[in-house]
Amino acid sequence: MHYRNGTGTQAQRIGSFILLVLLACALTACTQSMSMEELQQAILAGDTAPDNEERLLVVDVRDSSDFIAGHIQDALTVPLSMISQNDQPLYTNGYDEVSPTAATGIANSWLAHLLINQLVNDFSSTYENSRIVFYGAAAADGKEAARLAQSVGYKNVLYLNGDYSSWSGKYNDLTRPYYDGVESVDVSEGSFIMSGYTNNSNFQNVSTRGTHHGIIYKHGGLHNNGLLWVNMAPFCFQELLTYLGASPDGNMSDGINFGTMDDWRSKFPNGQKLVYSVSWEGADKFYAFDEIFEEKASEYQPDPAAFTQVGIESHIGGTEDSSLNWNSGCIFCLYACVVGISSNARANEDTWFADGGIYDYENFPDDPRNVYAGRYYPRMDILPGEGKLIKVKVTILK
Repeated sequence: MHYRNGTGTQAQRIGSFILLVLLACALTACTQSMSMEELQQAILAGDTAPDNEERLLVVDVRDSSDFIAGHIQDALTVPLSMISQNDQPLYTNGYDEVSPTAATGIANSWLAHLLINQLVNDFSSTYENSRIVFYGAAAADGKEAARLAQSVGYKNVLYLNGDYSSWSGKYNDLTRPYYDGVESVDVSEGSFIMSGYTNNSNFQNVSTRGTHHGIIYKHGGLHNNGLLWVNMAPFCFQELLTYLGASPDGNMSDGINFGTMDDWRSKFPNGQKLVYSVSWEGADKFYAFDEIFEEKASEYQPDPAAFTQVGIESHIGGTEDSSLNWNSGCIFCLYACVVGISSNARANEDTWFADGGIYDYENFPDDPRNVYAGRYYPRMDILPGEGKLIKVKVTILK
């Protein structure tokens, strides 16, 4: 009996097949995998740390409830169900539509918006050149997310050759619950505590003037305009609220590009009520917002004699999509807002204008009334100084 030695027609067919596979990979940018051991070493070496300028982005594509229960250390959360539809990537178009047929391009992709929300938002970066490894409940989910990322325009993507269950079984010491910036959670009370600090980039202004911004993510696009910064991104904040039983719905969900300002300037958020309180080292308690902010006539108030106090009452606005589109970082706005996850149900944009505020960066880009026309002034006789660590407690009123 004779055996073929790999030469001739069969060898030619094998060679042709290999060439076709290589060509297909070149044309479709075949996704590459990363082993669990390689990811473990990368985490231990600090490659995935948030302060690493060349950070390897680890992205969990499971649903938020699974991520909250436990995820790989340093991971970001991008639920696969939120970035694709019928195996096609989702894009945003004009801030009023999210669909596979909206304006394409990496900057318009919902994937980019979810990543930016949790990273540093400079209103231009999409993290297009970042090295990213995706993982999910199954290796196939991570691979699918990597494929979607490539189709959007990300250039350096990988998928974990393994699933989260395998990872937690092997490297349980490299798993974490909840989100970055969450210090503790009380499920029975429906509350949690976020870590943060006071503004250290624009302290002189935000510590002495009124503003629109109550609590803001430290890397949000408008972080300079608020005194109280937290380490928790707005998307994560909303998802944890939902996980703890709060409804994500609210009447501000149409967003900033719904109609004209006349259509929404008089609205107040009507979603679930939240209570915020703040503490810091040396404080004897958690202070309510109406204790650490004094309400008085704005420095731009055209008629101080007509000023009346209205108070502070926070409600969820239903603004998750709008928050992702704009990525301003707003957790709680001191005036009713169509972008902030929660905002004040006692003062709205009509109040802002009556207080002397404007929104006209096009004609008056440097006019302080765009930012500092607020009626809520921080009580610096109580609050800590520049760059001091704080804790913010959030309680859902059911």
